[in-house]
Amino acid sequence: MIGKLITALFNFILEIVMTIVQLICLPLNALFEGVFPDFADKVSSIQDALEIAFSGLSWAISIIPPMVRETLLFIFTIELSMLVIMRSTHLTAKVWSILQKLKFW
Repeated sequence: MIGKLITALFNFILEIVMTIVQLICLPLNALFEGVFPDFADKVSSIQDALEIAFSGLSWAISIIPPMVRETLLFIFTIELSMLVIMRSTHLTAKVWSILQKLKFW
């Protein structure tokens, strides 16, 4: 009985602390969501662009076996994704260094 009461009290305190932390971090979270685009949307737009580009050349691409085409498309998508990830981490590091220099805290 007392163990459940202590557990419930501890959970309540943690919920309050987490709510306060979420309220404090809400502007920072909104800033990062606004600055950095959704990664899945970018990958799907790249794939859509590749499909549009390949649709005009369907007669030439039809010579290549379907498995090879899908593999090349997958490799190209991975390469572009790695480029986007490296650039975004580089920009995040730059933003972090600028924030460190500003010394808000």
